[in-house]
Parts: sequence; C-alpha cells; structure tokens
Amino acid sequence: MRDILHPSHLGRLERFACSTVPNPVLLAFDYDGVLAPVVTDPDGRRMRRSTRELLVRLSRSYPVAAISGRGWSHTRRLTEGVAPWVVGNHGFEFLHARPVPAAVLAQVRGWRRQLEAALAGFPGVYFEDKRSTLAIHYGLARTWRRSEQAAYAAANQLTGTRLVPGKKVLNVLPRQFPNKGDALRGLLKRLKLEAALYLGDDVTDEDAFAVGPPLVLGVHVGPGRSLAPWRLESQARVDDLLALLLALRPPRRGTRL
Repeated sequence: MRDILHPSHLGRLERFACSTVPNPVLLAFDYDGVLAPVVTDPDGRRMRRSTRELLVRLSRSYPVAAISGRGWSHTRRLTEGVAPWVVGNHGFEFLHARPVPAAVLAQVRGWRRQLEAALAGFPGVYFEDKRSTLAIHYGLARTWRRSEQAAYAAANQLTGTRLVPGKKVLNVLPRQFPNKGDALRGLLKRLKLEAALYLGDDVTDEDAFAVGPPLVLGVHVGPGRSLAPWRLESQARVDDLLALLLALRPPRRGTRL
C-alpha cells in the first residue's frame, strides 16, 4: 500500500477528486477507527471537533456518507450534521432505519442464546444486539485473548451466519445480508456518481476495498494488510487527508462557510 498523503501522490488524488468537473466523487467513511478513534466502550467515541468542522465544510463540496457496522440510528447520532448519507448494519440499513424481518429476529435471538450459554463466565464479553445482527465485544478485560478464542469457537458452531472479525469484536451477520461493498455501489447508483473514495480500518471494510477501481479508491487507515491500494498511517492523519480534499475542491462560490 502507498501512503496517500505522500507529496508524490498528490496528482493521483487530485485527478480522482475531479476538482475541475461539476460532479464530485463520493467521500465515504467507516466511523470507528476512521472518523473517531477506536475505544473499548461499545458506545463509541465522538469525533474530534477538528474532524467535525472539516466534514461540515467538505459536505458543501462533496457528497459525504458514513457506512458503519453500527445500527443506522446510532450512526446517525454520531455523524449528525456532517454526513447526509448514512448506512448502518454493514449495508442492511440503507439510508434509513429498517424493520427487521421476523424470521431474522428469531434467528438472531437464537444465536444470542447459544452464545450467552457458551460464553458465560468469560470476562469482558459484551453483546451489542442490533436485532438484525450481533457484535460480540470481547476486549473489555485484561484476559481478553481467552475470551476471543471462546467467542470464535462459539460463533463457529452457529448456522446460517457470516462472521466478520473486527478489532476485539466479532460481527455475526445473517449469511444473506449485504456488505459495505454493496452499500457503496448502492450509494453511487442513488447519487448518480461514478466513483467513491472510501476510508476504512477494519476487516469489515475489505468488502468495500474489494470493489476496487474505477468505482472505489480504497484507503486503509492504520497498520495491517488490506486490499486497499492506499493507506493512512494512523487515525490521527485523517484530518490531514480531509484538509487536502477540501483544498482540492473548495466550497462552491457563494456557499456560506
């Protein structure tokens, strides 16, 4: 992966940002680990004030979207005022909260009962129940590695699932559910745009990176292997990229800052 902020790559970013044409690309972001630092609290963390201010300005020049594994309502609260387009539950809740089919509700309840029984007694395990999906947070205690092994062992006994690892979290989704790559394609079609710049930091973002050019220019935030061709060295550098994107395409004339 190449560092997207290296001066030698400015021309590539400028061409992708379409700074000289009327229809900008979509700017799309995962939330945790990208717009805000990853924390052990399952409720997440608010983004920095500087990040929020940059996104407010960027939203006057580009369409801006948040695509999260969190539920739509939670993601909307965290990004309100800066991301007009919000997708939750890895793509299942596309631009709005969505009722969960009764069969899926029953299936997820059954998974939770099995997991609770298997993981009883393991410290630091927390279930984020999004009704249509589950997230097993296992990093809330010092002995989290034992809890991690137990969580994977238990989840692998479930049927009808797609397991998506994260940072001290294991996402359990119905096998037929959409992913973040599907969400990006859907947004591009809805907004009648030809390409998106997508920032993500986790395994759940690899489906978006897998779409690849010319539709998606993927940027992996932080260390580790990824399908994304570009990287940012850390979440702390996200503001630098946002500022650069703003400079490449300043607000339209007459837009109030």
